[in-house]
Amino acid sequence: MPSPSFKYPYKTTNFVLGVIGIVFAPISIMEPDYNLNELLEYVKEQRAVDFSAYRMSTIKRRLNIRLSAAGSPDYAAYYRYVTENPAELDDLIDSLTIKVSCFFRNPFVFEALHEFVIPELLDALNGDELRIWCAGCARGEEPYSIAILLKELTRKEDICLRKIFIIGSDIDREALDDAENGLYSAESLSEIKKGYLDRYFTFNNGVYRLNEEIISMVTFAYHDVTTASTPKEGVFSDYHMILCRNVLIYFERGLYEKVLKGLSGFILKDGYLVMGEAEHMPLELMKGFDETLARTKIFRKK
Repeated sequence: MPSPSFKYPYKTTNFVLGVIGIVFAPISIMEPDYNLNELLEYVKEQRAVDFSAYRMSTIKRRLNIRLSAAGSPDYAAYYRYVTENPAELDDLIDSLTIKVSCFFRNPFVFEALHEFVIPELLDALNGDELRIWCAGCARGEEPYSIAILLKELTRKEDICLRKIFIIGSDIDREALDDAENGLYSAESLSEIKKGYLDRYFTFNNGVYRLNEEIISMVTFAYHDVTTASTPKEGVFSDYHMILCRNVLIYFERGLYEKVLKGLSGFILKDGYLVMGEAEHMPLELMKGFDETLARTKIFRKK
């Protein structure tokens, strides 16, 4: 055995490390992509959700969690496991979707919506219905935050709350069920103002329950934003404001631009598109929008 000070020649070291990597690397990493494609195609067939255009690095990382939980050594084995255990499909979709959110996430954006954007929309409506769509709403924190803002505006004497329609959509049915229940942990409310918390939530048995007056303001729907369509539950194909925040960052460029182009087509003139702080508006689409306030990613359609 060589002493601690002995160094293998460079080529020998690389060879040894390569062998170790082959022995200990997860089998799924070396597996042919067609096995992964077959699995994703099965998900698409069963649930009409196409993950093939999502960022593969994210998909593979999250898939490996499910492979480990199911005791499957590779995608092929996991595919067989999913087909033999239908309940696993729900767990798989739950793992592949992103549900990190909270009420009033990025408070500066919601301040801008409260002080400028929503009052302007209400003033321009002349009694017509205000239509807002939150795409990729997870457990409902975002659409409920919008509902709270609208409710708060009624507390001002110079603004009258007109008929409104707020819809939140997502591809995770379990998350949508949670949203309809209106129950949240303290973590989900870390960014909320104390006044809002006191007025619109009740605390019991370690969880916060949203008041029914806010719950009743929001409709939830299963919908895949990558289809470049609007939720059928909304009936409408045009909205005064669409929020699609921190969803696009998980898409490959082609799908990213396709979704944005579709969403922009569903926004009325002088309506708004709200994106996540890490997302950007492609130059081609930017020609049709103006950013309302710097660093907010709130864009007004020309």
